Amino acid sequence: MSPETDGSLPGRWSRTRRDWAVCLWIAFLAACLGAFAQFAFIDPELLGRSWVMGWETDLRLTYGLGFGFFFLIGLFAARLTAFMIRTGPRSGHARGQGRRKPPPVRDPGELNPDLREEQWR
Repeated sequence: MSPETDGSLPGRWSRTRRDWAVCLWIAFLAACLGAFAQFAFIDPELLGRSWVMGWETDLRLTYGLGFGFFFLIGLFAARLTAFMIRTGPRSGHARGQGRRKPPPVRDPGELNPDLREEQWR
């Protein structure tokens, strides 16, 4: 099948692949910024000695675990944002296009005869 018949360009990624690539890049940048900010204020050696229950941790391992934590949090947030954007209301929704009609308002006494004498308005 040639590119002219199916409408795709050669070498072009699908929309899902592009979304994942953008999410991974955003998560990477967020992890870099988070790790930079965290270890600018916290000494990883002190953190490794006091917080990890006496395990022997290398300085690189502490940096790697911190970066991995920030990367996973950033990936979750970026993917959730992409999901909400892709599944949000269609264009024209704010102008009333594509909305459901509001349900009809009925008197509660129609379905329950015990409520007919009471005032509901």
